[in-house]
Amino acid sequence: MMGEFFKRLFGRRENQVDPRKEIDALEADLNRAPSENDLATLVPIILPHDCLTTDWPGPIAAIGSLPFAIAWALIPEPNYFLYLTHERAALWEDSGIDWRAEAMRNLAQVSEGRHRWAGDKLDDDGKPFILALLFDDGFGPSRLLLPHLYDDLLGPDYRVAIPERTCAVAYRRELTPAQARDVDGIVEGCFRHGTEPMSNERFNPEDFWTEVSLKPA
Repeated sequence: MMGEFFKRLFGRRENQVDPRKEIDALEADLNRAPSENDLATLVPIILPHDCLTTDWPGPIAAIGSLPFAIAWALIPEPNYFLYLTHERAALWEDSGIDWRAEAMRNLAQVSEGRHRWAGDKLDDDGKPFILALLFDDGFGPSRLLLPHLYDDLLGPDYRVAIPERTCAVAYRRELTPAQARDVDGIVEGCFRHGTEPMSNERFNPEDFWTEVSLKPA
């Protein structure tokens, strides 16, 4: 049930996102020697828009007019991010590697089949009306960058939200009053009680289907 997927978020200590901590972690990784496997673990990461106003030492860009930004990270093990630096990105570009395209391919590959979502709630006909994107890998919200990923389950006009840094939800646009209360409860609960709240706003999925992930720096 959905509650099992959100229980660990609701039990976390409330804490606002601190972009400075992200930068400190990135800078601490600057001296790590590149690995041949780095490119295979690269994925796009959705961050708070505030990260754009800091001295982020790696590629980062706004996602249209959304209150979010996109950066890129190497993830050698679940939920362990090594953010991409300008220096490492330049090395790949000098070698003719389109690392943004590689990151999107990696994301699509790990988001296939049942790995598109981690939990759901079903209607009386046994069809999902809300999907939880809360994965052990820590970048569940990044799935929202993949176009039409949930059209077959929720219809082409579904809605999305990123209430917490590691958690997103996608849900059917047409809901019964009881289903709408479920959606509101999950989004608001995750936003209020998650460790790293992001936004309790709702968005159209196409707002995330930006070319920023593929554009040159």
